[in-house]
Amino acid sequence: MQLASSRAAFLAVCTSLFLGVLPCSLLCITPAMAADDLIITLIDIGQGDSTLIQSPSGRTMLFDGGKNGRGTSVVIPFLQSVGVDTLDYMVASHYHDDHIGGLDEVINAIPVREAAYDRGWTYGTQSYASYASAVASKRQTIEPGQVIDMGAGVIVTCLALNGNNQLSPPFNNSSEENEYDICLLIEYGGFDYFQAGDLTGGGLSYDDIETSVASLVGDIDVYHVSHHGSNSSSNAAFMQAVQAEVSVISVGNNGYGHPAQPVLDRLVQYGSFVYQTEEGDGGTLPPQDLRVVGGHMAIVTDGNATYTVDGDPWNIDEDNLSPVNHSLALALNVMGNFPNPFNPATEIRFDSEVGGSSQLAVYDVKGRLVYADEFMAQAGLNSVMWRGLDSRGLRVSGGVYLYLLETPAGRGTGRMVMVK
Repeated sequence: MQLASSRAAFLAVCTSLFLGVLPCSLLCITPAMAADDLIITLIDIGQGDSTLIQSPSGRTMLFDGGKNGRGTSVVIPFLQSVGVDTLDYMVASHYHDDHIGGLDEVINAIPVREAAYDRGWTYGTQSYASYASAVASKRQTIEPGQVIDMGAGVIVTCLALNGNNQLSPPFNNSSEENEYDICLLIEYGGFDYFQAGDLTGGGLSYDDIETSVASLVGDIDVYHVSHHGSNSSSNAAFMQAVQAEVSVISVGNNGYGHPAQPVLDRLVQYGSFVYQTEEGDGGTLPPQDLRVVGGHMAIVTDGNATYTVDGDPWNIDEDNLSPVNHSLALALNVMGNFPNPFNPATEIRFDSEVGGSSQLAVYDVKGRLVYADEFMAQAGLNSVMWRGLDSRGLRVSGGVYLYLLETPAGRGTGRMVMVK
């Protein structure tokens, strides 16, 4: 939920950021950081994950370290820039290179005082061997239910790891490494944040671990999207349970199609506004649902009533509202536009379980509304044509455009390319 300022004002900020213009009346919308703030920063290491948690007590935790070389080139300089010369805790979510590759570089330059936690067991890569050697003197296996007191009221709880009792040991199957992820819940006052590396929800032939974890997570404010928004993550049961107002994605150029369009659509269907560190190589959303930060992303809160994400204000959700009925939202299947690329026209097709008044909106890549039209959808297969014209009837230039369908059955988005 947003601050007392209206949703429209908040969207104006997002849209203005896409347009590169920030209204003067909104320049002071970001509160100054205070001594009692919890700061969670998604460090922009490209494709991979690395997150710094800074408690008001001064205690720190680094969760993952990105790929080999990113520890030295990105993570260490960032830690030094925010005055962190010693870490209290380090956590490796699992043993894939884009999560642990930089951790040995970090610990060799910045000491860890208390513990370097991981899931135990072993893994057969050079990145793992370098990591294990570097953390050996501080290495501890974290346990389900273990609580780490970060001081000043900040509590980190390990909810699950090694498949959350959905898999059987030994936990050394390289094809199940994503399923073995450590799941952390960070709590400070009324604020809740969940992060779990590449945790899987059953897509792409992975085991579904997310559903079993969902009830442990409960209603949260911010969801750090698992597996960079891959189709393997963020299943419907999980999103229904966590009801996150904000979802944040650590992503970069990847070649895997992260973040996947169906996942982005699902995040929005379950009430999230989405932030990404970088654009990635997958799907996208219109500016009222997505903002690409283009760098490090800080989440700041005093644990009381509000928090900010890259300066955007949000209310902490303490209402524990009943899950929203998304049965209609799940009844819309957007099948994309054909042809794509296209010139001069393209047909957007979708299947809907219910009919009614609907709208097509087209945006350019800067988030500017190019075209909007209302139409009546029917129950069943539908199509709507965009002829490459703006709302004035003028031909648009070639390039990438985003479309948003809003129907009684839900909302769907996609990316299309007009060629000249």
